[in-house]
Amino acid sequence: MAYPYLPDDFDEKYESAWVTVPNSLWDSEKAENLYQEYIDQLVFGEELGFDGLVLNEHHQNVYGLMASPNLIAAALSQRTDKAKIVVLGSLLPLRKNPLRIAEEYAMIDMMTHGRLIAGFVVGGGSEAFNYNITSVKARSQFWEGCDLITRAWTDDGPFEHDGEHYPLRYANIWPKTRQKPHPPVWIPGSLSIETMEECAKRGYNYFLSSRVHGSATKAAVARFAQIVEDHGESYHPYRMGVLLSVYVAETDTQAREEALEGVWYFLRNCLKGHLRREGRTQTFGPGIPSQSVRSWENYLKNSEPGRDMLGDAEDWDTLDAGGSIIAGSPETVRRRLLELIELAGVGNFLIQFHFGNMKPELARKSMRLFATEVMPTLRQESADLFARNFPNLDEQLGEET
Repeated sequence: MAYPYLPDDFDEKYESAWVTVPNSLWDSEKAENLYQEYIDQLVFGEELGFDGLVLNEHHQNVYGLMASPNLIAAALSQRTDKAKIVVLGSLLPLRKNPLRIAEEYAMIDMMTHGRLIAGFVVGGGSEAFNYNITSVKARSQFWEGCDLITRAWTDDGPFEHDGEHYPLRYANIWPKTRQKPHPPVWIPGSLSIETMEECAKRGYNYFLSSRVHGSATKAAVARFAQIVEDHGESYHPYRMGVLLSVYVAETDTQAREEALEGVWYFLRNCLKGHLRREGRTQTFGPGIPSQSVRSWENYLKNSEPGRDMLGDAEDWDTLDAGGSIIAGSPETVRRRLLELIELAGVGNFLIQFHFGNMKPELARKSMRLFATEVMPTLRQESADLFARNFPNLDEQLGEET
């Protein structure tokens, strides 16, 4: 949900689209119907047959205007009836008490008749800056919050929670969730080994939020699969997902031409100060990212020089090599995505179809072509591949359900 009305000279005049971007650039008249349009696009996704509609949380930026994904989830609960509502996720360290998230998620799960997928995130550098979060303790707060929420969903209350960060005499949420024992939990991360270990320990799904795919994605999947095995379970493709951006048109040339303006607005403006190197950044700072030396060394070891900063791309060839933004004909997109599935063995794609200031009709066209000319074949090809490589997949999925 990007803000699409920045001035043409934004990249030249402003140092960042995050945290310090002046909100005097907001135009309420131009943006009057913006949220409605984005909600309509999500509803269109269900009409086309997508499995789920993914929401996230960001603050004080032009990249994503969804400061409260639960508000959008509530709106979607009244306009959809099939697709999963995936809140990926709520920033727990921003809340004084995680039981508030437990209650809101339980409401959404009831309002959607059990369609919620519950995501929790610790937050990145930008959230630490603009909410003045102490990153040193953010992760311990986060995992205590996750455990408190899932216990509040599953255990009958009232019960006492003797936690380091959230000591509570009474934990007793109303309502409880529709799904039993609780909605599926998904956790996004950026190659932190600790996050993978904590997800595996709790049986959560892990989602790689990196914007560049290829050998690094394969290595991340292999690492998480080994960690899952180390915790006594068997990895399967639906335990993990990746974030991608896709634009589909009738031909490769047409796809690049139609996506051109929106993609470069997204890269040049929306990512400035976040994934772009020049100027001030609000992604890294004291204690950020709040992970161990081991994870940071692993990140540096597996990062490919020149390809870890999507916002530094100067042309389509660089974007194409990174594999994060795929623009092409239905056949090209299907082939590229199948190659990633074969390479990495990952079963969930979280796909961004709208870029920056892209015209809504182009985003919908791309969604429609993907749903009708890419998705059916890709689903069947991936199902056949997984059946060969993971012979016990049906049994594993049945146990999780």
